[in-house]
Amino acid sequence: MNRSTNEWKTVVGLAMFFIGFTVLVLIWEKHYVYGPIPHTFVPDWVAMQTKQMRDMRANLIQGFSAKWDYDKSEWKK
Repeated sequence: MNRSTNEWKTVVGLAMFFIGFTVLVLIWEKHYVYGPIPHTFVPDWVAMQTKQMRDMRANLIQGFSAKWDYDKSEWKK
């Protein structure tokens, strides 16, 4: 009466199969569906954009520019 069945092996096997299939679909999507990374993610572009936001004093009260010390020209600590 208390003997367990081996059904758990089937459940774990099916779960691993679907997880593996999902990983293969994600790899296929990354390779064939998605395009190249936009130029706005290049570190030089991000640095130029950050400098422009500081110069424009964007979100001066609570946002981005509030963390920049304009007297010392460095980030606040």
